[in-house]
Amino acid sequence: MKALTLQKHDGLVTTDVPKPIPGPDELLVKTKAATICTSDINDMKYNPFNIALPVIMGHEGAGTVEAVGELVAGFKPGDEITAHPVIPCKQCESCKSGLEHLCDDMTHFGINKGGVFAEYFTIRSDRARKKPEELTFAQSALMEPVCVCIEGIERAAVKEGGNVLVLGDGPFGVMTSKLCQSYKPGKVILTGRHPFRMSVAGNGGAVQTINERLTDNITGDILELTGGRGVDSAIMCVGSNSAAEAAIAVLRPRGTLSVFSPPEGGKANIDLFRVHVKELNICGSCNDMDCLDKALELLCDKSLNLQSVITHEFAFDEWRKAFNIAEKGKDEALKVAMIFD
Repeated sequence: MKALTLQKHDGLVTTDVPKPIPGPDELLVKTKAATICTSDINDMKYNPFNIALPVIMGHEGAGTVEAVGELVAGFKPGDEITAHPVIPCKQCESCKSGLEHLCDDMTHFGINKGGVFAEYFTIRSDRARKKPEELTFAQSALMEPVCVCIEGIERAAVKEGGNVLVLGDGPFGVMTSKLCQSYKPGKVILTGRHPFRMSVAGNGGAVQTINERLTDNITGDILELTGGRGVDSAIMCVGSNSAAEAAIAVLRPRGTLSVFSPPEGGKANIDLFRVHVKELNICGSCNDMDCLDKALELLCDKSLNLQSVITHEFAFDEWRKAFNIAEKGKDEALKVAMIFD
């Protein structure tokens, strides 16, 4: 089969590799669509997880079941499925304590297991879900991105009536802004630098936006939009010191900052005095607490219009164009999908 393999630093190439063989509890899936994640691009450029190369990249995919292992129940050849790339071991201390998404011995597409940028992939059956009929394969490949956005929202303690600040207008900031609507918040405010992306997030006026390029007082603008009250929850979907500083400044006492995207190098200048006097909560957000079914339900919710984040589709053999616009097309693109024959 053909696959996109990361051979070396920033060295993604098309390779011919053997079709994978499903294990006893796995599905063999013929890929129909895969979406490009910002983390795919970061892994190619910086390899922050020290991935042992070469590896088939990609972790957001959907397709048709071609074969099933002998222990698989509930799936059969021909089923249309979408896959979650995080595969917990279910045996380690983290898994046994209810934190399977933070598994100590995790298997992950594109890191230590062949990913979905290939004509076929395998997935353990408990990490697959049948594709809703109303979703395209590309749209259903958004299951895992929506899952992790839900985790970010939950970690930020978003509640009905509370004000929410989402920092960063990348694909995850836009999806998070839309998803917050399902929690019936007071106000949702998105900060960013790209009018096109913020227009997709606007969701008919349900999300208010602030263009960072047009203001010299972002904290003042946030406070003005909330009538001086500030926000109860903040979600960092962009890795920058300025985002962390703005969140700390406008969070209300005992508000919560969810760090979805940490600054480069993992370090930020935090005003711990403000954290102290306002008793703020700062928490990380990584992977998700088994949100697969909820994610598909929300993807089918027409009022959220989550499918609109897929702005471009390319044939698999046009993958260079797909990656180029996913990385550089910030004024015209959000999620980019590759479509397989």
